[in-house]
Amino acid sequence: MNILVVGTGSIGKRHIANLLALGVQVRAYSYRLASGAAQSGSVFDDARVQRVLDLNQALASDVQAVVVANRTDQHLPVALQAARHGKHLFIEKPLAASLAQVQHLVDAVAERGTVVEAGFMLRHHPNLRWMQTHLASGALGELMHVRAAVGQWLPDWRPGTDHRQGYGAFRAQGGGVIFDLVHELDLVHWLVGPVVDASAMTRVVPALEIETEGIAQIGLRMASGVLAQVHLDYVRPGYGREMELVGRHGVLTWDYAAGTVSLTRAGAAPEVVHRVPEGFERNTLFRDHMAHFLQRIEKPSLPASSSLADAVSVLRIALAAHQSDRERRCVRPEDVTP
Repeated sequence: MNILVVGTGSIGKRHIANLLALGVQVRAYSYRLASGAAQSGSVFDDARVQRVLDLNQALASDVQAVVVANRTDQHLPVALQAARHGKHLFIEKPLAASLAQVQHLVDAVAERGTVVEAGFMLRHHPNLRWMQTHLASGALGELMHVRAAVGQWLPDWRPGTDHRQGYGAFRAQGGGVIFDLVHELDLVHWLVGPVVDASAMTRVVPALEIETEGIAQIGLRMASGVLAQVHLDYVRPGYGREMELVGRHGVLTWDYAAGTVSLTRAGAAPEVVHRVPEGFERNTLFRDHMAHFLQRIEKPSLPASSSLADAVSVLRIALAAHQSDRERRCVRPEDVTP
C-alpha cells in the first residue's frame, strides 16, 4: 500500500513513523522544504520516505490514500483535491477552520465511496472505550451532566519551537484552544451527543503573546437534555486531562495522566474500575487509529472510528462556540453557516 502524507510537522512525523511501522510505503510532502525553509530532523533522513516535490502531481498519482496533516486552514483544499481523485482520506482534527467547501468534500466522498477517518485518536483510548460500554449498559443510571477539561502551558508543548510562530497563535490559520483542543468537544459528542446548543466564553492571555484565545469555557446542551461543561486552556502549569460523567447511580471519572477510570457511588470512596493495559503509551492511540484506517481501506464495510460526518458535527460545535463568544448568546451548531 502506498500512502501520501501531506505536512511534516510534529503530527505528520508521527503518522509517517507509524505508517512505516505498519509496513506501508510512504511518500511525503513538506511545505517547509517546498518554501526553502530549513527543517531539523527531517523525515526524509529515512530512506524509506519518498519526498514529493509537486503536491498536485502527487495527489493525482497512484497513491491509494492521503493523510492530511498540514495546518488546519489548509486541510480542506488538499482533502477535496484528493477526494476528487478518489483517494481514501485520513484528515487531522479539526476538519477545517470554517464550513467553506465542507459540503463539496462530503459530496465528493459520497460520490466516490472513499474511506474517511478524522484524526480523533482518543476514541481509541482503552479507558474511554470502557466508559462508552459502561454508559451503554445503563449501569450509571440516567446521565445528568458531564464535565471535560484539558490544559497545558502552551510554550511547553513542543520544546525547541516558538509557540508564537506556530499555527495555534493565529486565527487565520485555525489556531486557539477551541480548534487546537477540539478532542474534548468530540468526546462529549461521541459519548453523550448530539449537541443542540452551545454557549461559550473565551479569554486571550497576554502572557502568551498570541492573538488567539488561550482559555475557553464552553457549555453544551445535548439532544437528550444532558448538560456538559468543557474547559480548554493553554495556561495550566502542568498537563492535565480529565472527564467526569455524573449519573443517578454514580460518577465516572477519567484521569488521562493516571490511565484510570474511577467509579464513585453515594456514601462510598472512589473505586478504580478500569486501567490502561501495561505498556500503554500515547502513541498507541495514533498507531491503533491508523491501523484501523488501513483495515478499512482493505475492507470498506468496517465501521469508521471517527467518520467524516463526525468531523463535520464537531466542526459545527467548535464554530458555534466561536460564534457564541462573539455574539454573547447560545448558538445551535446546525445554524452555523459558511
